[in-house]
Amino acid sequence: MTSDVTANQVPACEGAPVIGPPAAQHVAELGWGMWASAAVQAAAQLGLADAVDDKPITVEELATAVGADASALTRLMRALVSFGIFRQEGPGRYSHSEASRAMRSDAPASLTDIMLTGGSWGWAMWGKLAESVRSGKCAFQETYGKDLFTYFHEDDNAAGEQCLRGYAAQSQAMNPGVVKALDLSGVATFCDVGGGHGSLVRSLLEGNPHVNAVLYDRPHAIDAALPELREGGSLGDRCELVIGDCFERVPAADVHLIRQVLHMWEDDACNTVLRNCVEAGHSGGRVVLLEQLVADPPETPWDALMDLHMLLVMGGWERTADEYRVMFERAGMEFTGVTPTGTPLRLIEGRIP
Repeated sequence: MTSDVTANQVPACEGAPVIGPPAAQHVAELGWGMWASAAVQAAAQLGLADAVDDKPITVEELATAVGADASALTRLMRALVSFGIFRQEGPGRYSHSEASRAMRSDAPASLTDIMLTGGSWGWAMWGKLAESVRSGKCAFQETYGKDLFTYFHEDDNAAGEQCLRGYAAQSQAMNPGVVKALDLSGVATFCDVGGGHGSLVRSLLEGNPHVNAVLYDRPHAIDAALPELREGGSLGDRCELVIGDCFERVPAADVHLIRQVLHMWEDDACNTVLRNCVEAGHSGGRVVLLEQLVADPPETPWDALMDLHMLLVMGGWERTADEYRVMFERAGMEFTGVTPTGTPLRLIEGRIP
């Protein structure tokens, strides 16, 4: 027996007009897919899932709860129902489906935080893709005159916090695979460089009771670190929270982890951070990057799309395994290889001579 999720999974553009043979239709439907994405984003922004309880709700009640126009909301709900996000119980009456329950803020996967990671600025940047491809320049920097994290700090703290929550939710979903793949036997202390709220640190401490951790990031991230890392207890007593800038220094540790950070920067900036890790490490110490890899041709569309996202938002890029090998060697380390994690991330490792 299938759940209502599997029963109602439909392609984003099912029912679209047939405009040509399969190859042409495939391209057209990829293009139209932005409409479906916008509907899901709107549902997240409006908080529709949190406004529906266990009983069916009328569209008028739902519109009042989320501050929306009832007529326009009816049209949005119609689209969401067509994808299996909410059920329609009758004219203007809606209830939860498994998919809509997954969008509630109290759902385990924090799906809405993930959907809202990019905010309105993310939509705007993807609209500038052709422009960035022509120029080779970062759309965000060209638009705002500053990098993303400076923008968060100076212009939009709320967007920055939402982005960090989204990153943490995505991290949490991939952490089990990372914990299983990362060997910390014989390690006394690891440092998560640019570790955000500490989702990965928490998972690694839980999975490795013999290890201590250092969570290292800028003030806005450390100030919002997970409570179990900030407070005393089985995890907090084993975790040191340190504020700093990885371009200036990195705390000492046996293993330095850098998760989805270097792909945001050009090679010289990456070299600075890796050299700081070498200086803070010791002979035989390890530096482990958790990054996606890109190949020609790409293994998955996700790898290629993340590479474009870095072009638009940060000015960085996804790299090949060989490019990381060169990067480690330039920083004075031995490249020791790549380990899959069962997620889009790989463990890309170097060892200090």
